[in-house]
Amino acid sequence: MRISILILSCIAILSCNKYEIKKNSVLIFGHGGMGFDNLNGQFAPNSVASISKALDFYDLDGVEVDIQFTKDGNLIVFHDDYLENSTQCMGLVNSLNFSEIGECYYRKQFSNQYTETIISFDSLITLINTNWNQKLFSLNIKNNFNVPFKIDSLGGFLNQKLQKLNSTKNIFIECNDANLLYALKARNNYQCMLVSGLDSIGARDVIRFDLDGIVSKFDDINLDFKHQLIDSSKKVVIYGQKSTMDYKSVHYKDVYGVQIDNPIAALKYFKY
Repeated sequence: MRISILILSCIAILSCNKYEIKKNSVLIFGHGGMGFDNLNGQFAPNSVASISKALDFYDLDGVEVDIQFTKDGNLIVFHDDYLENSTQCMGLVNSLNFSEIGECYYRKQFSNQYTETIISFDSLITLINTNWNQKLFSLNIKNNFNVPFKIDSLGGFLNQKLQKLNSTKNIFIECNDANLLYALKARNNYQCMLVSGLDSIGARDVIRFDLDGIVSKFDDINLDFKHQLIDSSKKVVIYGQKSTMDYKSVHYKDVYGVQIDNPIAALKYFKY
């Protein structure tokens, strides 16, 4: 009898510690489209094919995509600092003009074929307006601002581009530079999310710059500061989970969304 009671008590304790997830309570954003997990990614992250597969085939709530400034102040949809990491071209993105990048093609996953070209931010806006205006887009502005413009000017360039969208209600702007987000938010009331560890500094900057929330890695979250932001009506988005154990290690109560690298696993965990 004592052994049975002890076993039941252990089960109860484990159940209490387990982070339960209420299905369909968390929005799913594809990380760069289908994700950066090479074992599961059929297409290069940030390519049109990857974004389309995530939104049209898997019907995810939205996608996170990476946006970078070129030397002449234009914007492209691309993640890495250097083109050679995933294309047939070479060079630091911020040191090249837009015209030097237009013919660069992504390397196809698992082969050396080059089929998907890097697209401009203008092209992405056209696709959003025509195909995906009901989907969520989180635009991660990479902070490698090694370009001859001040932060406020970059905010102005970005604002001009965003004005071409039919609507910005489903658009989030994320960046780990709070000053750029502040410059952008001063021009229009965009939903701006700070990319940062959810610690005292991250929580402070979200509130100090009156941003809309934070995007943090799953293992870089302090629950006390998470509750502080949520109590202040700020959104919390989490990324970086790879394994089942990673997913189960997060407390998802009041989490707004997750950025995922494996749509099949994420849909099973969060939706079905």
